Amino acid sequence: MDSKKQILETIGVYISIIFISSVFFILLFRTPLIKHINVFFYRGCFLLVIATFFSIILALLAKKIFKSLQLEIKDAITIAGLFFGVTLGWFILAPVTVERSISVFMLSYMEQNDETSITTEEFGNIFYKKYIDEFGAFDKRFHEQVMTGSIKETTENEHYVITERGRFLVQIFRLFGRLFDTEQWLLYPNEY
Repeated sequence: MDSKKQILETIGVYISIIFISSVFFILLFRTPLIKHINVFFYRGCFLLVIATFFSIILALLAKKIFKSLQLEIKDAITIAGLFFGVTLGWFILAPVTVERSISVFMLSYMEQNDETSITTEEFGNIFYKKYIDEFGAFDKRFHEQVMTGSIKETTENEHYVITERGRFLVQIFRLFGRLFDTEQWLLYPNEY
């Protein structure tokens, strides 16, 4: 087999495995597997690790099936690394954004009610009523912080404090906020 053809076929195998592993990753969300993890992002990360191992298995199978391509263990590791990196990127960009975004709620609400115009004040009221109260967005995010250990309940009933882990995260957020010049009021709410 000439080397150009072998390279193209190897790339085809890489792309096929990454595609199949991506479909597998998406299907894992439809299973009860680690459904007890209520934080969508964390559940997705665990499922991504499972799907990454699946991609390694597929690569090792491809090594046996496509002997003429001379796939090696390093190919399985390369495929797994590519799959993990690309999938983590689009998982954070799309599903995690959909699950957490105020903008997604706002646009979806307006699309469902596109026959009527709305003022910013009216939409603010709808936002508080539906997003915060009915859908429990604040409660959900607060619970996530307790679950992840960023905040904890004190001995006084229903009082919470930030933990060392939470403080560490704030420092990481502030570092990235400075590096990428994000909105500082999110990072220093008392100063604005």
